[in-house]
Amino acid sequence: MPLRKLRTLIALTCGALATAGIAAVAAPADAAPSTTRALIIPGQYFGEVPYLPMADNLTSRGYPSKALNLFGFDVKEDAAVISAEVDRIKREHPNDRVALVGHSIGGVSARYYLKEMGGTEKVDTYLAFGSPQYGSPGACGQQAGPEVCPGTPFMKQLNAGDDTPGDTEYYGVRSAREWVDGHLDGGQCRVTPIPANESLPALGLEHTFESFDPKIWDVTVAAFQGRCAGEFVTEPDGVLTYEKSALPGAPVR
Repeated sequence: MPLRKLRTLIALTCGALATAGIAAVAAPADAAPSTTRALIIPGQYFGEVPYLPMADNLTSRGYPSKALNLFGFDVKEDAAVISAEVDRIKREHPNDRVALVGHSIGGVSARYYLKEMGGTEKVDTYLAFGSPQYGSPGACGQQAGPEVCPGTPFMKQLNAGDDTPGDTEYYGVRSAREWVDGHLDGGQCRVTPIPANESLPALGLEHTFESFDPKIWDVTVAAFQGRCAGEFVTEPDGVLTYEKSALPGAPVR
């Protein structure tokens, strides 16, 4: 299954029509060029503040970005906020593309929106970094985000069938010391594990500091441009499990 590039297909179709002598309607001279607008969905407990440098960097590179002030306590409630924000972008900037960039549990909330709330009709790019796509033992027995515990009905529903539906392009990124691989079945660009950021403390806290890592910012921009800075992989439904996603050092369920 190739990377889904609906916008590329549209561009090719327009080119074919022009070749056939069908003139395209010119955009107004003062119309702003189309771009990708990103929503950054934080990890649990973090809120928006740790993601402001990332949002500023992406915006400075031509991709207006906003970090949502979410805390990952309830995946479905966070998904509803994501839905409202996507609708706002589509209403205010109907010609622009939309990207969701989720960190940790934020990637799960964003994927719930895509799969269960019709988000694939509105979102062009989904990138998750450090996300426990098949669950995290850290959620087990917790009051915050307990549905992300491996094997819960919520996780079983989310991962039933194709994990990467629609025409949205899916990217997975992780640092070298993550607990889970973040893999999805269907079609996904998997980025080579990001080495530890040498400018940050060597405390084994790469997951916490991922949003500050310029290497994460770079692969995010590549995704906005439709480039896979890794390997595009397709896997059939049913192959992936939490046990297979857990990496050395991951907590035991």
